[in-house]
Amino acid sequence: MVVGTGDVEVWEIVNDAEMDHPFHLHGTFFQVLDQPHLGWKDTVNVPKKSTVRIAVDFDNPGLWMYHCHILEHAERGMMGVLQVGQAP
Repeated sequence: MVVGTGDVEVWEIVNDAEMDHPFHLHGTFFQVLDQPHLGWKDTVNVPKKSTVRIAVDFDNPGLWMYHCHILEHAERGMMGVLQVGQAP
């Protein structure tokens, strides 16, 4: 995934699983838009069978990872890489 430096996006993190997943984003903070999680964070718990919306201001260029903060889940594919700005 590639986003421009300074872009602001609203993401919906959907958890269709039967357990909670803590979503973590490297390189920036995001604002959680849904109750009861309101506020600026770098990790938010996404309860089972729910969706959490976040607003992200991508102001830090580089390659950044996002993933489930349960390490075994990240190792099994619940992760991705985000390019902020143009590649070097």
